[in-house]
Amino acid sequence: MSSHAIHHALLRPCVLHILRAAGYHSTKPSVLDALTDIAGRYMLLLATSTANHAAADPTELGISIADVRLAMQDCAAFVPEKVWEDQVFDGEEDVRGVEVFVEWARGEANREIRRVALEGGDEGRDDYLTTLKKKHDKGDEESRYTGTIIGHEAEPRVIPVEGGDITSLKEWADILHKNATRQVVSSEDTSRRQSSELSSVGDGDQDMEGMVFS
Repeated sequence: MSSHAIHHALLRPCVLHILRAAGYHSTKPSVLDALTDIAGRYMLLLATSTANHAAADPTELGISIADVRLAMQDCAAFVPEKVWEDQVFDGEEDVRGVEVFVEWARGEANREIRRVALEGGDEGRDDYLTTLKKKHDKGDEESRYTGTIIGHEAEPRVIPVEGGDITSLKEWADILHKNATRQVVSSEDTSRRQSSELSSVGDGDQDMEGMVFS
């Protein structure tokens, strides 16, 4: 079974829970597969957009909440919102989309989805995937799923790098992060210095030699 088929199979019950919470009690398999495919594509689009925004910022190694918000704006998860130019012109950030999303996440609709998914919504109640794993594993051995897509993440292992001064991938990533931050700071300092030099041209008493105009 391909990874796409596995992910599709794991996502189908989630879509069923959402349909059930919305009041639907039956559907055709073809309709369910189509909705599951749409949901999967949308989640992939969100993840890809988030990764692209994170990669565009060289000063951050990981993904920040700002990257997620920008991705949700790109994918129209936050509506309605003014375009960025209008927000700059008005001098006020439009957060209506965020407020609507938070209201939905804390509202009755999402609460009903959670109630259906957790078979009552009681805190601590197992979700469908945990229940399914326990059903097929009488010994409840979580270790057999460790490192898989339905289990806990495996413990991170240090990968040594031989033949150079850098001894691990983490050390290499830290060096890249420091270099990127240093380049950004250096670029900002250069821009400020050039602007200051250009602004002093009209004084007449300044020495023109040694000034940088590049």
